[in-house]
Amino acid sequence: MVGTHVTIAATNSGKFDSYVASPMSEKGAGVVIVSTISGVDSDMTHYADALAAEGFVASAPDMFWRDADSGPLPWTDDGRKRAFARNDRYDLELGMTDLADAIANLKKHPRCNGKVAVVGFCFGGPFALLAAARYGTNAGISFHGSHVENHLDELDGVRCPLSFHYGDRDEVAPMTAIERIREAFGRLADAKVYVYPGAGHGFMTMTRGHGYIESVARSAWARALEVLRKLQA
Repeated sequence: MVGTHVTIAATNSGKFDSYVASPMSEKGAGVVIVSTISGVDSDMTHYADALAAEGFVASAPDMFWRDADSGPLPWTDDGRKRAFARNDRYDLELGMTDLADAIANLKKHPRCNGKVAVVGFCFGGPFALLAAARYGTNAGISFHGSHVENHLDELDGVRCPLSFHYGDRDEVAPMTAIERIREAFGRLADAKVYVYPGAGHGFMTMTRGHGYIESVARSAWARALEVLRKLQA
């Protein structure tokens, strides 16, 4: 496995950083990781490395590069305050153009087989759905995705598998929102919503302290890999 930082040119001027992890020799599907509001921290690079170890090419772009307070932020009282503030300032449509640039960059990677999935954590959840609907990605996966229910009107454009994972005690994505997502996903040929009893928000993020639940994270990750492995052919 090889991990490095690359620079991606933005369509509407500027450039941004992405952490890219790839297998040593064989080709595999590409996976763009859209981070939590904390940015590309050790949790995100851990999952990128884990994907590379499974034979995928993973790219975790800095989606907050346009903000004056960019880069990864620690999950401390001050870090959380700063992360929520820049989240409030975030321009989703500009972010989608950055995601399109990250996808295009990943497809050019010599280890990428041309197929690309988007995996979103928390803040990144809606991007997994929107990339499938707008950009024709090959799969969309979300772990405790925030505010996905606000984008269900774009589901008609989805033609790939979706695999979304939630805890039933998620204070950011409550069960009322999850049930709306589950009902809407029922219109699609291959869209699943998994709900894990007793899990709250951030059950995949190891640096969040009590929010992380190893057994749930392991189960959700295994289900995500089942979807991604279908893109390896």
